[in-house]
Amino acid sequence: MNGSAGWSGVKGRLLSAASAVGLATRAHRQVPPLFPGLRLPNVTDAVAERIATSVVERSGREQEQPVDQPPAAVKDPPQPVDQPPAPPVKDPPQPVHQPSAPPVKVPPQPVHQPSAPPVKVPPQPVTPERQAVGRAAARLAFLSLGTVLGIGTVALVAVVLSRPAVSNAKALLDVELDIPEEASLPELDERSTIYDGDGNLLAVIDREVSRQTIALRRIPEHVRQAVITAEDRKFYEHEGYDVEGIGRALVANLQAGSVTEGGSTITQQLAKSEVGNERTLERKASELLYAMALEERFSKEELLERYLNQVYFGSRAYGIAAAAEEFFHTKPRNLNVTQAALLASLIRSPNSADPRDKVDLAMRRRNAVLQGMVEEGYIKAKRLPKLLKKPLGVKESSLRRTRRVPHVIDAVRREVLRTKQLGKSRKARERLFYYGGLRITTTLDLEMQRTASNTIRDYMPGTEPTAAIATVDPKTGAVKAIASGLGYKELEYDLPTQGRRQPGSAFKPFVYAAALQDGYPVEMKLSGRSPAYFEGVPGWERDCNTDDKDVCGVSNYGGSSYGDLDMREALKNSVNTAAAQLTLTLGAKRVAKLAGKMNIDIKAATNGQSTNSIGLGGLDQGVTALEMASAYAVFANSGKRVEPHLIAKVENRAGEVLYKAKPKATKVLDPVVDHALVDLMRGVVTGGTGTAAALPSWEVAGKTGTTQNHVDAWFVGYTPVLSTAVWVGHAKGQIEMPGMTGGALPASMWNSYMAKVLDGRKVVNFPEPDFNALASRLGDRSVRVPDVVRMMEEEALTALGKRKLIGEVRQVSSSAPQGTVVWQSPNPGDTGHPGETVYIGVSTGYVPPPPPPPSSSSSGSSEKKSNDKPAEEEPAPEEDTGDSGGGGGGRGGGDGGGRGGGGGGGGD
Repeated sequence: MNGSAGWSGVKGRLLSAASAVGLATRAHRQVPPLFPGLRLPNVTDAVAERIATSVVERSGREQEQPVDQPPAAVKDPPQPVDQPPAPPVKDPPQPVHQPSAPPVKVPPQPVHQPSAPPVKVPPQPVTPERQAVGRAAARLAFLSLGTVLGIGTVALVAVVLSRPAVSNAKALLDVELDIPEEASLPELDERSTIYDGDGNLLAVIDREVSRQTIALRRIPEHVRQAVITAEDRKFYEHEGYDVEGIGRALVANLQAGSVTEGGSTITQQLAKSEVGNERTLERKASELLYAMALEERFSKEELLERYLNQVYFGSRAYGIAAAAEEFFHTKPRNLNVTQAALLASLIRSPNSADPRDKVDLAMRRRNAVLQGMVEEGYIKAKRLPKLLKKPLGVKESSLRRTRRVPHVIDAVRREVLRTKQLGKSRKARERLFYYGGLRITTTLDLEMQRTASNTIRDYMPGTEPTAAIATVDPKTGAVKAIASGLGYKELEYDLPTQGRRQPGSAFKPFVYAAALQDGYPVEMKLSGRSPAYFEGVPGWERDCNTDDKDVCGVSNYGGSSYGDLDMREALKNSVNTAAAQLTLTLGAKRVAKLAGKMNIDIKAATNGQSTNSIGLGGLDQGVTALEMASAYAVFANSGKRVEPHLIAKVENRAGEVLYKAKPKATKVLDPVVDHALVDLMRGVVTGGTGTAAALPSWEVAGKTGTTQNHVDAWFVGYTPVLSTAVWVGHAKGQIEMPGMTGGALPASMWNSYMAKVLDGRKVVNFPEPDFNALASRLGDRSVRVPDVVRMMEEEALTALGKRKLIGEVRQVSSSAPQGTVVWQSPNPGDTGHPGETVYIGVSTGYVPPPPPPPSSSSSGSSEKKSNDKPAEEEPAPEEDTGDSGGGGGGRGGGDGGGRGGGGGGGGD
């Protein structure tokens, strides 16, 4: 029949053919293990007629004549094209499912051995009924019925299964029926889940598939029975196909004029996932044969377990475990009969029968399954009326409910992709993350996470500005909380772990740590005068080649000017000029190197460009809250670094451990140095810029940070057991927050959050600093003062720094080139000690003109003699309430916007 022929023209013939197919398949139940590989030609109606005739002729000859004799032709009278075939002549009634002639037992042959000679079946008598069956089956099998899916399959069943009547399927179909080695079912894709350290579900990773596999023994009997009732009532009886079911589907489709039932068994549905679901006869044939192969290899229990874990229930829930969680927030073992019936009813059309939207339809379908369970004897009839009245009881979407920390998914994903133990390639690790059914246990503490989120919401009720909080365990490197005031959807990145911002003066502790580690004493003197100019340092010169001369040099917050300060006072008051002087002495690379060892991704932070502004927090790209919390955790851990990690353990779907974090501590700072620095940083909280962070019972150390123009504000602090960074600012960055400083809102938020998460913990104090040990570490060393005269200023400061000496600049009027050292004190070759100050006179490159000659009235006055030594010019402190920061290319820095030319940071 052509594709253009109408449905009504073949309806009668197909109904009769379906009846004949039923007779044929019931008569022949001996099924060989046939497998996929069938290739069917595109047969026209005329060709189908010839094939039908050939089938009958071949069938008759095989039954009447010896196998090796040429068969005689058997012809049927022609039938009208649009009329159903003549009714077959009935044989005497035979027992159901028994062949009309006793089957000849075939000696067993080794499976899949093509070399073994085939066993020939003795001929059986040919009856008119057999001829009619053969014609109907073959004709129906090869009709081009692309518009009616499933009809060709029924005929194919008859042809393939009527093997005693048509003993050679290869000859009949003129195609290769390969017998593969074995049929298989590949491992299912399964969703992964993320848990906190206490086993609380944090997130479900369901990129495309939400599935959780479960053993059949953990699925209650009534759940299995409900699914079998809804999908395949003869599951335990058939061998992969159900002829009566296919016949019922065929008749229903014929009567409806379209495909309303599929007639596939559970095994065929499993086969469909392997052979595809195209609406072609070839695909349906492959499905049937593959189903037969699956039945040969797997037990009924194995097939049912696979089906219950594979089948789709709607709402992105694959498998009974995901469906129970999605629709009832429970596990399969807790499902009752009505819940099981509802889930079973969803399988047939999961996308069109969502019980949350179509309650009436879902109720009817559920009740139909319950009625069927009564018919099958699974539940007693007397229970049915009560069960039918029960409400559906469907819950809200479980997937939405369990995504408690959605941004954690991306943070965990990035860590999985970095963990080489989880796969040979990044692509393999990504697939494992999304589809491998992993159980990922994180280090997160759900209560701390909630407290962090609530703290941000309490202090920052609006959307902008926002905040980020990150907390790390100093001993283990375990990330305990990463919270953001804005959701992942709004930003498309995670603020605590990916949001890079300028740290301002919160970066200064790395400068002081490097100085102490390199042997500079706490008592060393640093200049606190403001502003300070450093000739030859871009952005920090007196004339820095900018239109706004107020941003040249380095100044302290609010223009405050100090005298000489030791490290403790300089850090406590966040003095920019002192930090700039110390950075120049150490060198920017030394500061960057130490910060990199302390969990700062220094390459990303500086974009590979470490300038002198690093000492004031002026970085090209900035740092994340997690990096800062992890870096300060080194201070809290006696100078030992532990790499921060979010993943504690990864298990596969079988419960086998694929990866387990093994924190390793690496010494970065000498413990004596670290304990001294902690004592200095405690001073920031007890009497410096960070007093708002002080806790009544715990010792706290930390540092404030506010960037140029109050764009970013920080407080990073730690106790012996937790290190936490709080950042406040606008998500887009570079938006001013007038009056905002790190010592205000961020320090208060830190205090509120830490007071809650430390409540109930045993109080632990920091180790006592041993400054005598720190001094003895330096020893009674003396150094010779180098000759730095005629050097440029930056070169001179570096040379002094190499001898552990501090250079303090005095600007002098001189005709020497600007920035050149014209004198020094102490003199070259003198003996000094580490940390001592060497004063250097640096030329301004300008000599003021001599004063005008005295007037006649003063002609008798004595004339002053000029000093042979160039006069030292001490500029008066300038009033400065501006917000520029410390320079050399950084985009921000300092606390409260102390001036540090070129865009760096200041201090509050």
